[in-house]
Amino acid sequence: MGEGAPRRVSVVMATYRREELLRAALEDVLALKYPELEIIVVDQTPEHTPATRALLASVADHVRLIHQARPHVVTALNAGLAAARGEIVLFLDDDIRITDPDFVGAHAKNYDDPRVGGVAGRVIDARTRAEGRYDARSADPVFGFFHTSWNHRTRATVYSAPGANMSFRREALVRLGGFDERFVGNAFRFENDLVLRLSRAGYVVVFDPEPEVLHFYGSPGGSENRHLLGRDRASHAWYVAFFHNQVYCDLKHTPRRYLPGRCWRLYRSHVLNRPYLVEGAGFVLHRHAAFVRGVSGAVATYARLPRAERYAVEASSTRLRR
Repeated sequence: MGEGAPRRVSVVMATYRREELLRAALEDVLALKYPELEIIVVDQTPEHTPATRALLASVADHVRLIHQARPHVVTALNAGLAAARGEIVLFLDDDIRITDPDFVGAHAKNYDDPRVGGVAGRVIDARTRAEGRYDARSADPVFGFFHTSWNHRTRATVYSAPGANMSFRREALVRLGGFDERFVGNAFRFENDLVLRLSRAGYVVVFDPEPEVLHFYGSPGGSENRHLLGRDRASHAWYVAFFHNQVYCDLKHTPRRYLPGRCWRLYRSHVLNRPYLVEGAGFVLHRHAAFVRGVSGAVATYARLPRAERYAVEASSTRLRR
């Protein structure tokens, strides 16, 4: 890349069982103004509607389409990362809208600072357009995830990123081995895990409110995050993965003395809360079973990490809170 030349950016969009939303998001990406832009769609949908098939066929000269048979958001993003040729890889959800044609440039300019390894962009609820406030507790490297929101306007260092709108230096991600595919199902906190690993590698990840997307939270398809705090039967299976990912991330990054409190908070918020008790003993029993399965699965997953990696994680997490 020559002096002053724009950095090449690869946009990676993983999609699964979304049709109208995918078409709208892809059309917005195709309309972006940026001179060095590569667009990659990792398609996990078994069968699209005729309208979506027609759109994907019509943009074949401008979009690299990768088919992935087994749906898994983390694997899909790693497939996009492996295919990307850009210096910066910009990850977007398939249920977003972009209104600023200079959106990519707003991400890219952050990388003029060599310390920056990633950028978390602003995410606004497409239905409410609600503005948020910055919470200074989000700057904590261990507990910041639980106080972080993406709808405010304060630039800050962060320890997570929104999967709907985040970019990273490709070289840094490749060196770290990409996203951790041990995060299962809905993959809750896989972004948090990556940002913490980038931080330990010496990079800074910044929240920049300028590159903004509108996000259709809770839309069907994707990781089915509509089940968060849900009460239908399908939510129990979804919660097994949720508990697994929460505890697995904590085992990787939370100092050991804080783990009991973290597990208790998780239990009270998502197993034995008041709305669930109203659903009756059967519901609560199923949610307890999901909790046990998720936590035991997380412990087993963590135990399978290479010994050197577990040691490095435990040593660094202890240093963070001394």
